[in-house]
Amino acid sequence: MDWFCGAGGSSQGAHAVPGVEVKLAANHWELALETHAANFPDVDHKQGKIQESPVYDWPVAHIHWASPECTKWTVANGKKRTFHRSRQDELFPREKTEEEIAEEQSRALMEQVPTYLEGVVARGKLVLAGVVENVIDERAWDGFDDWLRRFHRMGYKTRVIALNSMHVQPVRTLAAPQSRDRLYVAYWHRSLGRDPDWDKWLRPRAWCPVCDEMVDAIQVFKNPRKDMGRYRQQYLYRCPRATCRNAIVEPPVLPAWTAIDFTLPTRKIGEGRPEKKFTPYAPATIARIKAGMERYWVPLLAPAGGTWRKEATPVTVPMPTRTTTENDGLAVPPLLVPTEGREGKAAIPATEPGRTQTTRRETGVAFPPFIIPMRGGGDKEQARPISAPLHTVTAGGNHHGLVTPEPLLVAYYKNGTAKPVSEPVGALTTKHRYGLATPAPVLDVNEVGFRMLEPEEIARGMAFGDGYVVLGNKRARVKQLGNAVTPPAAEVLVSALVEAITGEELERAA
Repeated sequence: MDWFCGAGGSSQGAHAVPGVEVKLAANHWELALETHAANFPDVDHKQGKIQESPVYDWPVAHIHWASPECTKWTVANGKKRTFHRSRQDELFPREKTEEEIAEEQSRALMEQVPTYLEGVVARGKLVLAGVVENVIDERAWDGFDDWLRRFHRMGYKTRVIALNSMHVQPVRTLAAPQSRDRLYVAYWHRSLGRDPDWDKWLRPRAWCPVCDEMVDAIQVFKNPRKDMGRYRQQYLYRCPRATCRNAIVEPPVLPAWTAIDFTLPTRKIGEGRPEKKFTPYAPATIARIKAGMERYWVPLLAPAGGTWRKEATPVTVPMPTRTTTENDGLAVPPLLVPTEGREGKAAIPATEPGRTQTTRRETGVAFPPFIIPMRGGGDKEQARPISAPLHTVTAGGNHHGLVTPEPLLVAYYKNGTAKPVSEPVGALTTKHRYGLATPAPVLDVNEVGFRMLEPEEIARGMAFGDGYVVLGNKRARVKQLGNAVTPPAAEVLVSALVEAITGEELERAA
């Protein structure tokens, strides 16, 4: 049973586990249920608000998944946290605003899960195991431990899990090219007589550079008293071997690049947003693009094919020695640019996992520099981004140029001056006299290609397969996707619970 099923990310993950079949899905949003039904036509769908439904006597499933609304828990919306002192409001009652009342009602959805389980037990039946998913901020709720104790009183064991979707290594669903930290509370009944093998499913394979081999990485919190947080900020992964002193390791991840469709057209920043009347991009968006360009946007010359060179080099340093077989490709990753108004957001290269997808369409793609045709005659073509096809390649030679600033030779003796490398070098003495200054490419931000991520790209970032149907207009599709659980996260958690229920092992990622 899948509560708050949304577009069906959790259902995809659970349904992919051998022996598991989604039988009932519930959600308050009719459009989300229509999306779910389009992909799971044999599932019984219930539409309505859980808090207004008689969940006490709802049907019983072996496994129960619930993803209560998270918008009132997260601090990502820029509002000050209040749920960490909700018990104070009970002890010292005060008049609350309509917004505070709405937030309390939203957060009360968490209580509906143990309420349902208590109703099942009262009928002499039993849900064997389940998962509750939410944002990591929920762990700061001052009622969290009391909420957990409701499960314990019914005979359930629990495990609080901090998991970033990019580190999940699925077997049957797609991997997620997105950094998405979430809280998961798994529970299973003591009567099963077995605990899930969490080490098997939650320790990603990673390369230890000291041990020089793949290991099952261990999640280690910087503060040993904590069990929840964001990757790198609150916890890291380490090698389990003492011989390397538990070296820090990095589990492999998919870059956002894998979700981007490079065939889609872009517009120059200077042309403004794609609206009828000229509308410039917000200053904050422009500033983020500029900052990203300064930090990341250095094109690379990457050796291709059989070559003695193994490493790419930035175009800001001299080109490596040319041989008769040398062949380089130009690699310039695009930037993923936050376009919402909140402070503290920064562009990141598409070679890293995408940032957490919210319910809004608020990430754009800024594409790299331009290729210039250098032939004369009747060719009047304009410069074009390297994301576009090359100009026609003729038999007359290489007519494609990448504009970059010229390096300087800098004399570091008393009366020396800098000069471009296109001029002869000064007299060379028996001592080091010259340094090479290679400035980063100077790019006009107005010439950078830019567009918003499309729902299909966001779906791939959420690890939804290309054949998965999401209904509605762009805004509604993005909202459904941003609310969803990434299928691989649901797959590995449900796999662990199924093993505990059946006693039979399932295959995990190699």
